[in-house]
Amino acid sequence: MSMFTRGDSRSTTTSRRRVGAGLVAVAALALSACEGPGGSPEDEDMQENINPSGAEDQGIPSDEIAADEDDQQPADLAEIEEEIWESSMSQESVNIQVLAGLERGHELFGYAPDFFEAEGESFEMQVTGEIEGDSVTELNYVPDFQVLTSGDETYQTVEAFVFDYEAQVPPEVDPEPDAAQLDAELSAEGEWVDVTDSEPAVPRTPAALLELLRTELEESLGVSSLSELELASAVDTREGENVWVYSDEQVELAVLADEGSPQLVGVTIFGEDQDFTATFTQWNEAEAPEAPADDLIIDQEQLQEILNGFVGPDQG
Repeated sequence: MSMFTRGDSRSTTTSRRRVGAGLVAVAALALSACEGPGGSPEDEDMQENINPSGAEDQGIPSDEIAADEDDQQPADLAEIEEEIWESSMSQESVNIQVLAGLERGHELFGYAPDFFEAEGESFEMQVTGEIEGDSVTELNYVPDFQVLTSGDETYQTVEAFVFDYEAQVPPEVDPEPDAAQLDAELSAEGEWVDVTDSEPAVPRTPAALLELLRTELEESLGVSSLSELELASAVDTREGENVWVYSDEQVELAVLADEGSPQLVGVTIFGEDQDFTATFTQWNEAEAPEAPADDLIIDQEQLQEILNGFVGPDQG
């Protein structure tokens, strides 16, 4: 059963792994209290060049080959690589789904495994909505982990907020309040916590995720540009779209077969145990989420009052 019910300058390793300053302050306060059409290849040589990375072995069938003659010859990656990222960032909206091993998720988002027990052995994340506007991020670490951006405001579900709060507490410290107490107090007041002035560990917009993915690609492969690698190129189709595929035994990059607008279709970094994959759909068609109702939002003043309630008069 899918966990997803609604449609969400490059970052450095340090910036994307740090925990948001606002949430750290919350934790510090608490701690201080207690302390294409059916064409086919023109010849057999072209057929031999299709999908060299073994996309069919990954469960991605090669439905048909682009009939357009221009699409049958992939563009040189070195000539379009920058355009891939610029074109993707310049679109209006998108849906991005990421799947990888759980340990990889810990590393990406700064969640130490000691802080929680997650179900399964992988993390799934979906970011849907406007590229740099209204969007929602969903993560399967807990059943209702969402970060929603609407206008200039950003909110976390109570469950996501409590998860991030607990993840910041050093394992040797007995926090006050504990996660169960904080969850109960927040849930009595609303469903969303205003974290506009914080920086949630997960990307809050598709643009932020695109930046993270580019950094992740370059750091994982040890290059500043994918054109430094000797990637094989091929023509394929994905979900009925003509695509160009660039790949070797480490990575596969699939983009729309359009030299003027080669948006991302898929990125895979192959791993020994589990691949890291990102899939892009609904370019310029992904719907932005609706803002939460005002009576469901716990604003920053309310949050402070709730936290102060855990601080006794002799604990300041």
